[in-house]
Amino acid sequence: MAKRIKPTPAGILFLSAIAVLIIALITVVIVLAVSCKSDPSKSKPSDTTAPAASDTPEATSTPVQTVEPSVDPSLNPLDTPDPNSTVDPNNTADPASTDGTIVVNTPQAGGTADPSASATAAASYYTEPTSSMKNNAKKGYVSGDKVNMRKGPGTKYDKVKSEIAKGTSVTLYVEQEGWWFVKCDGKYGYIKKDYVAQGEYSGSTTGEAEGKVIATSVALRKDASKTSQCIKEYSKDEKLTIFYKSKDGKWYYVKTSEGKKGWMYAEYVKVTAGKVGTKD
Repeated sequence: MAKRIKPTPAGILFLSAIAVLIIALITVVIVLAVSCKSDPSKSKPSDTTAPAASDTPEATSTPVQTVEPSVDPSLNPLDTPDPNSTVDPNNTADPASTDGTIVVNTPQAGGTADPSASATAAASYYTEPTSSMKNNAKKGYVSGDKVNMRKGPGTKYDKVKSEIAKGTSVTLYVEQEGWWFVKCDGKYGYIKKDYVAQGEYSGSTTGEAEGKVIATSVALRKDASKTSQCIKEYSKDEKLTIFYKSKDGKWYYVKTSEGKKGWMYAEYVKVTAGKVGTKD
């Protein structure tokens, strides 16, 4: 005869727990099944569903073209103007202007142009004196013999007059590049400054004389004045060619052994041969 198993309180409690767990699981499964059948999002879409309105092209729509306003079709599209640039409405070209037009009476450094001068051709020299030059003109004369007057300040220019005699009066206007712009016998031109002297020719010059420096150091000056520009200083026994002396007898116009010309104070110069004339 089989042995009868007697349940214990612990066993009954264990079995009850298992039974409750099984019932809970079955309930969860049933709830999930019911919810899946009632969820409309799980339904299969119909093949006859109409496409979205956004996918349907507008039958009457016309493509819109964007036109750039105020674009000149003749312009190069790569030449884009600077939007920050400013055009001066007053900066207009003069239709009557001509390139390369230069005033004839263009003054050199320190000169003053005559506003009435004509603008016809290029020139680096004066062809006639300006109003300012006429107002400040000085009297002078040719101090050399057989002197040439040229068109411009240099030997490269053509001669205006040739072999001008010593003592010929000239009107001195302006010194330019070592030459005087002068008027001589009604003509304008340039004479090298070494052959021109300021003042009036007295006619008493008897010829060139020989001399020498007798002081330790004597200045050769541009004009007969102690305040005049010093060209160079010469030491004792420097040989000189003496052309003439000033009217007051205090200065000699001389040429040094190296060819420089100017004025020396007569007290420091000794005449060794010849006779020296006078100059105003």
